[in-house]
Amino acid sequence: MEALSTQLKTPTEVVFDYTHFLCEEQQPNWTFVDIFRSLLPAFNTVLEHHAQQALTAQDRLHQQAAQVLSFRNTDTVNLVRLAKLAQQQSIRELTILMPYALDYRQMEAISDQTGALLEYSNENREWVRLTFPSV
Repeated sequence: MEALSTQLKTPTEVVFDYTHFLCEEQQPNWTFVDIFRSLLPAFNTVLEHHAQQALTAQDRLHQQAAQVLSFRNTDTVNLVRLAKLAQQQSIRELTILMPYALDYRQMEAISDQTGALLEYSNENREWVRLTFPSV
């Protein structure tokens, strides 16, 4: 692959920037809608259903990842969780941009726990690509 970018080839291919996740501020930014949703769970269900329909698979994955991934977890745990979210969204290929290389044990654990074919590159930019088997 020449230059890895966030350009998607198909709707079932997603790029997730793990570096951005690690750098992101974990402070919640509450909006009026967030407060309203917390007070009225029924409104939350209706709103989420309509909002989810309008989002791309990549956007849905980013939203869910923000709720599930944690700085307190190991990279392996976070990446396995991210892979499982991707599979739930029917994403066939997930490329994860990394700030550093994973070691062999981490990659093996991720592949074993997700059933994905794992490719990686440590050339110009570290990345891991997970290709999930067809269901």
